[in-house]
Amino acid sequence: MKELLERMRSSLPKYNLKQPSSGKIISYRPFTVKEEKVLLMATTTGTYEDFLSTLTDIIDDCFSLQNESRNLPLFDIEYFFIKLRCKSIGEIVEPIITCPYTGEKVKVNLNLEDIEPILNEDHKQKIELNGNIIVTMKYPSVDNIIKNRDKVNDYFDLVIQSILSIETDQELIETSNYPKSSLIEFVELLTDDQYRKLISFFKTMPKLEKSVKYRTSDGVEREIVLKGLKDFFR
Repeated sequence: MKELLERMRSSLPKYNLKQPSSGKIISYRPFTVKEEKVLLMATTTGTYEDFLSTLTDIIDDCFSLQNESRNLPLFDIEYFFIKLRCKSIGEIVEPIITCPYTGEKVKVNLNLEDIEPILNEDHKQKIELNGNIIVTMKYPSVDNIIKNRDKVNDYFDLVIQSILSIETDQELIETSNYPKSSLIEFVELLTDDQYRKLISFFKTMPKLEKSVKYRTSDGVEREIVLKGLKDFFR
């Protein structure tokens, strides 16, 4: 039996995809029945944060990543899961949406293979605050998102967690070498315009969304934009 199980594990198919945040080619395998059951349980009985936690565990098992997936940005995780779901179960899903015009619930057809990260041409990781201060940002991880879930409209903590380095005409400051209190003081000394520049980093990050058409009971064809896993699989 042991040899059989090892052969079954080694015979699982392998696929490749390009990681959105880094452009690296990552290999992965479809999830198994065991992993599907765990994921289904997290989807139906837990919170969205529980679902993300379970999802990162499954991605760690199925993908050949150098670091834990919970340290990756959310759009990476969402993209990984979409591709994983396509190869494991199938690419067609039928989420139920609520029409914003009529209020009725409508089942729509969505092909997951059609979903790719949407890139904003205004998005920059290096942000010039003035003539001699340039801040390099890093993408907030899934863990960061979960920790800040109750602060949807407050970017302060997220900004502090996402500053990778600060460059002036005299030095390059790696924030990992300094206490959080120094970063808090730095952000608090920014002008409103400078702070908004840092917030724009989050608002223009790559995202996964797809426009789908549907028809309501009055015979009118309408269109809605589905955004992220919450919409794709509801």
